[in-house]
Amino acid sequence: MTDEILEGAPEAEVEVEAEVEAEAETETEAVEGDDRSDWSEIEVDGEVWLAPPVLKSAFLRQADYTRKTQELAERRRAAEAEHEAAGAHIADRARLHLLDEQAQALDGLDWPALEAADPERARALRERRRGLAETRERLAFDLARREHETRLANEAAEAEAVLATGRALSEQIEGWSPALAAQLADYAREFGVEADELRQINDPRLWRILHRAHLGETLARRLAEADRRAARPAVRPAADPGRPGGGAPGLDDRMETADWMRRRNAATLREHRRPRR
Repeated sequence: MTDEILEGAPEAEVEVEAEVEAEAETETEAVEGDDRSDWSEIEVDGEVWLAPPVLKSAFLRQADYTRKTQELAERRRAAEAEHEAAGAHIADRARLHLLDEQAQALDGLDWPALEAADPERARALRERRRGLAETRERLAFDLARREHETRLANEAAEAEAVLATGRALSEQIEGWSPALAAQLADYAREFGVEADELRQINDPRLWRILHRAHLGETLARRLAEADRRAARPAVRPAADPGRPGGGAPGLDDRMETADWMRRRNAATLREHRRPRR
């Protein structure tokens, strides 16, 4: 029985391999027969692959999710670092205040009486007072340096944000320029928005809203002025029979002012050229 099984094993393996090869050929033919006209390329880790729309949309969703997750993590790390820096700054300020209080307490001692009663203690307290002054000076210098660096970094970040906003607006708003930005700033000040508040607006979307509001109001003013001009009656000179050309033929009060003046000037010129008797 065992011999029969061993003898039949190679034949079974051959049959299985044949079936696997047949299935692989069938799948290959099916893939090659698919319509790939709507397939597109996607880049994964620097390599470009050809993928169907379903796979591409899934990959893009995953990539968008990954990007948003990384951005959120970066913002969280930045917030934590800023929180730690603020905590350290507050702690150093508190330490500086404590050093000032200790120095004031020592300065309030009756030093002549203390030196007379206990010279050794007086000398130790003077050394401590001198050490407090040196420690305070180093701490105050370090605080001032860090505050200066933080201020410079904030100013640089604000300047970069302003430049980035300007670059975005130059692409999104036709004719964007510093002059247009000044016009929008003047328009915003009509609603009580101060210049410092405007400098803090680094979101291009808010500037686009302000720009559209300004455009809409400017257009409304121009249309209102055009309506007023259209409704205003035209002023035309009345015919004066007592003046040369006043009652000249071809003049009509219903004519436009420019046509009326042109014909009247022509009639006056003919009147002057007419030979006198």
